[in-house]
Amino acid sequence: MRWTIVFAISILLISTLCGTYIFVSHSPRFNLARIYVQGNHKVSEKEIFEKVKIKLGTNIFRMNLGIIENLVREDKRIKEVWVKRMLPNQILIEVEEKKPALWINLPEGLFGLSQDQEIIPLEEEDFDQDLPVVTGLTFQSDFGKKNLKAKPYEWWPNKKAKLALDFYKILLEQDSSFMELISEISLSDESNLVFYLIPYGTQVNMGKGSFKKKLKRVKAFLDYEGKTEDLAGLDLRFKDQVVVKKSLPELIPSDSCDSQSRLPEMKQKGLGGKGNL
Repeated sequence: MRWTIVFAISILLISTLCGTYIFVSHSPRFNLARIYVQGNHKVSEKEIFEKVKIKLGTNIFRMNLGIIENLVREDKRIKEVWVKRMLPNQILIEVEEKKPALWINLPEGLFGLSQDQEIIPLEEEDFDQDLPVVTGLTFQSDFGKKNLKAKPYEWWPNKKAKLALDFYKILLEQDSSFMELISEISLSDESNLVFYLIPYGTQVNMGKGSFKKKLKRVKAFLDYEGKTEDLAGLDLRFKDQVVVKKSLPELIPSDSCDSQSRLPEMKQKGLGGKGNL
């Protein structure tokens, strides 16, 4: 008797669900009247609409949202996309565009470098972020092919770029606020990663490897010192040591130690224009 009741209730539920789906998937009340796009900056609404080819008047419950997401994701500028139904008759397409984690200064111009090691062409709005500039890079491949041009929004096979991102991720893991103190990361010498602190251009020589341990020492020293205006440099290339170099009050850091003073020049040079790639 109990199983008969359970079976009857199951049939009733299934019938109700089927009836509800048939109703909403054919009712004109749920026909698409408007599409909203959020999170896009470089990718226009027009480009997204051309990708998905959604027609107004289509029932929103007869749309495959997964297919729509995959179509939008085909644009290399898009990192992730989510499509949602908004009752009774609207669709929301929310996108996350690829963004630079670092700026990289190259002979060809100033570009962004994403966390996935992709080259990001820059526009004025990208400079709303305050990111460290990585110097000492070139577009040359690490795999023996000379003059290999990097492709926008594609993985860039460059060991120095990987080193910069590895260092960036360590910074995020330890203390993301410390990133705001760094104006430039120099990789001119692969055996010595160097970064400069704002506002006085203090040069920090990190050497090669053991960056987590060395960063903890740098932060501990800066917390203890409390000020950097008379601090010319820190050198962590010696085992378990921090060598401190003081500056004279009358000395002013040179432009080479302050990427922020050179940033307008870098931007003017190209803003990562497509012609540079």
